[in-house]
Amino acid sequence: MEQEKAKPVFDQESVLERLGGDMEFLKELIELFNSDYPQKMAQLSKGIKEEDFKTIKETAHSIKSASGNLSLTRVYDLSFKIEGMGSKGKIHGIEKAYNELEEELGKIKDLF
Repeated sequence: MEQEKAKPVFDQESVLERLGGDMEFLKELIELFNSDYPQKMAQLSKGIKEEDFKTIKETAHSIKSASGNLSLTRVYDLSFKIEGMGSKGKIHGIEKAYNELEEELGKIKDLF
């Protein structure tokens, strides 16, 4: 986890390279992500409370994919971790990972 915290919240250089340097398009994508993730986090929270590992896995995968496309490195790593826990049916430690994910997602709102 320490290695995850050493990563930047956002790798702007990487995502801009993929977007051909289009900062306005990037801002639109971040806004879309910010409008979508609260619903995904609600689904994930419900899945955790109900120990619904299919929902946990699928919702974390969705967050992981979107955050990977935007080079949101820590969100990606935490989503990957939660997705793996969901795949393995592992509930121990998932609340902590969820809280860390929520904290990282909160930082994205301040990017633009």
